[in-house]
Amino acid sequence: MTSDAQPSGDLARDPAGVLTSALIRRGRQRFTGTLEMDGSPGGSVSMRDGLVVAASTPGAPGPEPLLLRSGRIGDADWTEAFTAAAPDGRLERELIERGLLGDAGVQVITRAAVADALFAMALGGVHTCTAAPGPPAPLLEASPGLDTERAAREIRRRLDLARSWHQLGLSARSRPQSRRPTDSAAVNPHRGELLARVNGRRTARDIAFTLGRGLFPVMSDLAILITDGLITVEPPLATDLTAASARHQEPDRSQPVQTRHG
Repeated sequence: MTSDAQPSGDLARDPAGVLTSALIRRGRQRFTGTLEMDGSPGGSVSMRDGLVVAASTPGAPGPEPLLLRSGRIGDADWTEAFTAAAPDGRLERELIERGLLGDAGVQVITRAAVADALFAMALGGVHTCTAAPGPPAPLLEASPGLDTERAAREIRRRLDLARSWHQLGLSARSRPQSRRPTDSAAVNPHRGELLARVNGRRTARDIAFTLGRGLFPVMSDLAILITDGLITVEPPLATDLTAASARHQEPDRSQPVQTRHG
């Protein structure tokens, strides 16, 4: 059995360390299977030949809400395509053949969903990573997949930005409130749509699911709206990065476990 571990003093500074080190190591091993990430919110990562082809987490919208909540695909069209694709699991082909998405559109959505899910898992921190070898079966798959070292660098880049949002009191669990000063600057359509969903009850994660947008771009826009004085987070909530640093993290475990695919 092999394991990934960091010096205990580094864990408090790097809550995403278990996730990124597991991705890189499995990428170099050309691993095929599923990595189960235990954390808050945790999630799973599907890999084929060392590339990340899918990732899912309760903390960020996956391809289905990104497509449906944003209005890119209607509920009825999605249901028909899903039903037709169910026997062989080729949902991306079904969406393309029905003219609901193009090849490029599928890749944009799937790759964006993977990057956003990895960010959400890293933001909350990962305690353990358990590997289950075997063919993954995600709903929609990024093809050929994301290189794990590049994915790890992107996670780091996004976490660096999230640390700057920390200074604003912003986390995925923040419940922003609208201020709407009369002398506010013009708001672009994306941020205006987001601002309309700010009510002091929805978290940043809730807003992402409601709009069918990724958690990272939603938090990025919320940070701009806070800086512009259009919304506030009162009182500032403990950020995911801070909460994650206080939790004990353990190494990547390589023994297979039972996983749910689909």
